[in-house]
Amino acid sequence: MLQRIKKLLEHNALAIAIITTLAIALLSLSHLPKLDLGIKIKSSDKYLHAIAYFFLSVAWYFALRKKITNKRFKVLLILFLIIYGIILEVLQGGLTNYRTADFYDVAANSFGVLIATLVINKILNWYHTI
Repeated sequence: MLQRIKKLLEHNALAIAIITTLAIALLSLSHLPKLDLGIKIKSSDKYLHAIAYFFLSVAWYFALRKKITNKRFKVLLILFLIIYGIILEVLQGGLTNYRTADFYDVAANSFGVLIATLVINKILNWYHTI
């Protein structure tokens, strides 16, 4: 069963990464109601930003896993993902009147990318054992 899932993921990795990218853009630029997760921590939406960009990064690392062995390519991917987060924040401030650009959102997005970068080798090593 895991082998079937693995093959399905491998054949659709690029599509999953693209869909994840588009979903984050849609969620970032849409008018969403305030979400009460019941978390009593100030700025809890920053956790959501970090988690979203963590999964975005993992999706792209997985989709491009054969090229990630090149350190230069890995750095470019990290930069692309961080710049993508910055662009979406700027668009929130410029295109919408219901969202605002926030430096702390950019920091949370970047944190998610960097955490994914630190753990991606462990994730890929686990994946290869399946």
